[in-house]
Amino acid sequence: MNEYLLKLRNEIEKMGLKLADGEIHKLNQFIELLLEVNQHTNLTAITDFEEITFKHLYDSLLIYNINEFRNATQIIDIGTGAGFPCIPLAICFPEKQFISLEATKKKINFQQEVVNLLNLKNIKCIWNRAEVLARDVSYRGQFDLVIARAVAASNVLAELTIPFIKVNSHAVFYKGKEVEKEIELSKNAIRTLGAKIKAITNYCLPDNHGERSLIVIEKVSNTSDLYPRNPGIPLKKPL
Repeated sequence: MNEYLLKLRNEIEKMGLKLADGEIHKLNQFIELLLEVNQHTNLTAITDFEEITFKHLYDSLLIYNINEFRNATQIIDIGTGAGFPCIPLAICFPEKQFISLEATKKKINFQQEVVNLLNLKNIKCIWNRAEVLARDVSYRGQFDLVIARAVAASNVLAELTIPFIKVNSHAVFYKGKEVEKEIELSKNAIRTLGAKIKAITNYCLPDNHGERSLIVIEKVSNTSDLYPRNPGIPLKKPL
């Protein structure tokens, strides 16, 4: 077993999550394919195996500590890029169903290659924009949990994510350590979309790889049909 994945396994076990040998093997295959494809297709700026292990994989799995994730069965990941956090979560939690939504074709193609290689039956990869898919009745208000990592500021993310979840369900945003100012700027957007901030949890990645925060948002009422606005508007004119 790769030394970094062995350490990942040990660190994850401290959270109470035990990874099977098969899951570790699939995570290793995922990283190796990512590094291989990234040589000719830009998928991630992080190209060191150790950094990918802790800044991407470990970071993705931090959500295991959040009860709202443990209780969710239908999950959509918005703006997944090369597949984080959705693919590691699908590998380690085969009992949950995931939708991976990404607007860049080359990235969704890579994700589908991973899904095929690893024979992941619990994830569906969709090439589309959140502003468009959130108006599809098959997806709007249908999920227990929506997650987003390294996509946009929270006031923008709120409009891209909250329409996807049911009332009394949750959104979780993966953020860096300095989130207080961003949260303050996003309160109006979150309230406008029928939700409220429920909790903020701070973490340190192993071996000084950085600090992270998870913002938990609860949807308390239906989102107005005005949202999300047309593609690009949430980013250009945040609520």
